[in-house]
Order: sequence, then C-alpha cells, then structure tokens
Amino acid sequence: MLSNVKEYFRPKTVEEAFEMMEADREHSIFLSGGTIVALMGSSRIERIIDLKSLRLDSVSIKEDEIVVGATTTVEAFRKDPLMRKEFGDFFYDSFSLVGSWQIRNMATIGGSIAPKLGWSDVSACLLATGAGLMVYGPDGYRRIMLSDYFALPAGEKPLITHIIIKKDGWVSAFEKFSKTTFDIATVNVAISVRPERERIKAARVVCGSRPQYPMRFETIENALEELEINDVMPSIVRSLVFDNFTGGSNMLASFEYRKHLASVMAQKAAEKIKEMVR
Repeated sequence: MLSNVKEYFRPKTVEEAFEMMEADREHSIFLSGGTIVALMGSSRIERIIDLKSLRLDSVSIKEDEIVVGATTTVEAFRKDPLMRKEFGDFFYDSFSLVGSWQIRNMATIGGSIAPKLGWSDVSACLLATGAGLMVYGPDGYRRIMLSDYFALPAGEKPLITHIIIKKDGWVSAFEKFSKTTFDIATVNVAISVRPERERIKAARVVCGSRPQYPMRFETIENALEELEINDVMPSIVRSLVFDNFTGGSNMLASFEYRKHLASVMAQKAAEKIKEMVR
C-alpha cells in the first residue's frame, strides 16, 4: 500500500504526463490499470500520475499492422474483433490465463509491459508475435522493438503509448505452468512460426518467468528453420528447449525444474501449432 502519496495528477496529453514524471521521477509512478500500483508497498512514492485521460484505449488497423493503445485492458484486448480476426484464438485463449476476469478488466497492456515483469504472460505472448512499441521520451516519440525495451538501462523509462503488432501470417501458441489460476507462472512459453508448405520457414521461441525477463531463444529458432511440421516436430521442439534453456532459481522453482517445465510447455505449444497448420 502506498501510504505516503501526497499528490494525484491526471494529465491530458502524453507530453504533459512525461513532463510530470521527469519533474520528480524518484517519487512518482504512472497509474494505468492499477493492479501493479495496488500491490506496491514503497514508502518513497508520493505522486501518482493517472494515464486514463490520455485516450490510449483503442485498437485499430494501419496498413499491415494492428495498433493497440497502451491503456487498453487485457480483457478488452483479448476480446477485440480485430484481434480475433487477425490472430484467431491465440490472444483470446492465452490471455484468459492471466488471473481472473476482474483482474483482466483492470490490468492494461501497457501496464503489463512497463514494469518489465519477468513472469508476465502478456510480455511473453507479445514477444512471440514480434511486437513493437511506440514510446515517448526526452527525444519525443520513437518506435522500438519490445525486446529492445527490456534491454533499456534501468534509468531510461520512456512512456509506452502504443503496442504495434504486424499482420504477418504467423501461427502462434502459448502454454504456462502455475500452481493455481491466480498464481504467477512458474514458467511460460510462447512459440510463433511462419509456415510454408508444412515446413517452418521462421520461428520465434520465447520463455518467460525464468525468473529473468522473458526472452527469445535464437539458437532454437535457427534450429527450427526448414523443419517439417509433422508428428515428430513437437518432440524436437521439446528437446531443443531442454538443451538450450537458460534461466535461474528462486523461491518458486529451481533452474532444473524450470528447464524441464519449459520443455514440456514448448512441446504442448508445438502440438497446437501442428494442429493449426496441418
């Protein structure tokens, strides 16, 4: 609980919001959906900057891309007709595993990315689709890849305004393991492939809750190129993930246990992809 909050702001523009944050970054926090803020216990936070008035809660198509406002809720995102049309059941099913519907109606897409949570199912799924971000910082607006956002130095925290996902014809699947529906993932895996004539022409393989940031495993992706999408493919994916998994241990699970779980989850995701492609 934030017991020392003294000021509450509701800026009207992105520029105004960022200026407010820069004025006292050490004692300020952005409020998007509120789920992360509600869990914080920091006594140093004295200023809340509410982003709800920025009108960043729409989903639209621009040429070959889908542009999602950062304050779009997880539930609105997964049920959006455009998302269902372009990505089928991928986001609809994957994000149904994010907490309860009450949480999904509060949590926002941008708010799920911004804190760089290593266990974020939202971040893992978006990384697998090759998502990019539109952010606003000291140099104005710029577009970066989601993977590059996770690599930014700790002191560099631009404001996320939009998530950008290409309509590129890839097929995606997601799996996670957690003790209960309401627990964070012990490990999660998202896989996307670009199929051509029942072969994998390109792939994205993401593991999250390692407990570091979710990341793509390029060694596995390269090994999957030109692999035939057949009954053996899921077992090959499992072996590759097991042999190349990197991560760590914490109170939730050891590295060895996560390595095993990640390989099993990868096999299940690959099974889904096989069924969608064949």
